Amino acid sequence: MNKFARFSTQFSLLLALTTLLTACGGSDGNDGSPGEPGKPPAMTIASLNIMVDKVAVTDGIAQVDYQVSNQDDEAVVGIPSATFIAAQLLPQGATGAGNSSEWQHFTSETCATSCPGTFVDHKNGHYSYRFSATFNGMNGVSFLNDATQRVVIKLGGDALADGTALPITNQHYDWQTSGNTLAYTRNLTTIETCNSCHSNLAFHGGRYNQVETCVTCHNSKKVSNPADIFPQMIHSKHLAGFPQSISNCQTCHVDNPDLAEAQNWHRVPTMEACGACHTQINFPAGQGHPAQADNSNCVACHNADWTANVHGNEDQTAALAQFSPSISSASMDANGTVTVAVTLSNPSTGTVYSDSADKLKFISDLRVYANWGTSFDYSTRSARSIRLPESTPVSGSNGTYTYTISGLTIPAGTEADHGGLAIQGRVCAKDKVLVDCSTELAEVLVIKASHSYFDMSALSATGRREVISNANCASCHGDQQLNIHGARNDLAGQCQLCHNPNMQADATAANPSITSFDFKQLIHGIHTSQFAGFEDLNYPGKIGNCAQCHIKDAAGVSTVALPLNAAVQPLALNNGTFTSPIAAVCSNCHSSDTTRNHMMQQGAVFAGTKADATAVTETCAFCHGQGAVADVLKVHPIK
Repeated sequence: MNKFARFSTQFSLLLALTTLLTACGGSDGNDGSPGEPGKPPAMTIASLNIMVDKVAVTDGIAQVDYQVSNQDDEAVVGIPSATFIAAQLLPQGATGAGNSSEWQHFTSETCATSCPGTFVDHKNGHYSYRFSATFNGMNGVSFLNDATQRVVIKLGGDALADGTALPITNQHYDWQTSGNTLAYTRNLTTIETCNSCHSNLAFHGGRYNQVETCVTCHNSKKVSNPADIFPQMIHSKHLAGFPQSISNCQTCHVDNPDLAEAQNWHRVPTMEACGACHTQINFPAGQGHPAQADNSNCVACHNADWTANVHGNEDQTAALAQFSPSISSASMDANGTVTVAVTLSNPSTGTVYSDSADKLKFISDLRVYANWGTSFDYSTRSARSIRLPESTPVSGSNGTYTYTISGLTIPAGTEADHGGLAIQGRVCAKDKVLVDCSTELAEVLVIKASHSYFDMSALSATGRREVISNANCASCHGDQQLNIHGARNDLAGQCQLCHNPNMQADATAANPSITSFDFKQLIHGIHTSQFAGFEDLNYPGKIGNCAQCHIKDAAGVSTVALPLNAAVQPLALNNGTFTSPIAAVCSNCHSSDTTRNHMMQQGAVFAGTKADATAVTETCAFCHGQGAVADVLKVHPIK
């Protein structure tokens, strides 16, 4: 190649290289959108929290973007499956005059090994799911842009790739395609209200545990049986075995300012909701009620105030607020005679009644009970009592009158102990006021019973150990609404005056523990459906959740914890034998032969002498005590 040719070739290569470098020196372009900030990764997972960032609709198909974190707000990555449920809420009256708002189910799509839509794990705790198709027309439902929409995300019940278990979690998110604030909702109750009685309510294998989840499927667009639509289903299921008055709608429909529709139970009457309880009525046929073809005329007669009044207890509450008896002083002599002063007051006016109980004609019944020996659960199986309307007071005036109750048993050496008192009663009322009990159509109302304690000289703050509370009982039974023996409703301290260890169990029974009327045995036996006459009782909570009834002591420790309080007595059998305290209590639930043998190996006494049963030989606390390997507070599902 000649010199010119070599130069020409080199120049061409240089020109090409220069051009190439010039192209590389162009603009870098704009910065891309920043990625989602990642949280620190989860180290442990005790609970899952789902936060929906947004729901966006593109080409008619919805995509939900959400985050998942653990109890410490750390990102959970690699969730292997999820279920996505979509529903739409029609507003009140949309399906006809008088009709309530109504959920319409679109779809339920589960992603696991395969996925109907598009599931993306962004590997930083953020996830996205794009539904398989447009909601409009899905399941025969027309998508309404201005309607309230709901997406439910269900996670858990499986595990991460490393074996970490994921607890089941449901989270709902309500939205509108317009992006505006929701114009209406249908929030009538909460799962917390349900769980006050049911402990930890969950259905369909435990997968669904929120009211907001249930209603997205239990509606006319998903279930074929009208009885399975949520309002009808829930009302009808509570008809049998409901532990308080079924007419008290506010047991479930609690007056909660956070629930916009909490008052719908009396503001929006419908044949469907009301007929679920009033089963004797056939509205279209006119049986038990004037014929009604639809809900358009319901509110004409059943207005909000009327409905609230007949299903509530406003009149009774107003009347009961006019009477409150209390024990104002007490003492006892060496012969077991208690002198007790009772004050009768009217809380609504802040005054006292000048007359004694035998002169107040609105009092139907008023009694005071007394027993001695709170440190050993009382000396006799039946408390001594006095009926005030039938008794002339020993002394007193101006609202406070003194009576005597004789015959208490004071075992030798217990003079420094304490006694228990309880007062209960009934009054007559009509039209929100107390009236003479002979008044026509007067209603007899039960007052709230109460208890107090005393020593030989005065009332005392020291008394029997507190194991349960009326507030805990109220979570299922209502606020002292469970009236036993007519008017006894102070379950925390009144019942034990008679239902104590002096009650004897049936020694011939396979499990004597569930035959005793001693309060602790009786209550366990009833709630486990083992006590005679209560075999059909369906306890609504988790029977192992002892905290449903039991409270914590002054040190903040559950009264279920071992070791038991020293005042707990052995179980007395009617053949003169005894079962040691821990074995007697625990065998209410744990009654198999294997469990019994285990207890005996640890020092328990079954049907032995009283000396053996009280010898404190039970070593249960070694394994089952606080902080031990099988602490009862840990092995029971206590919430």
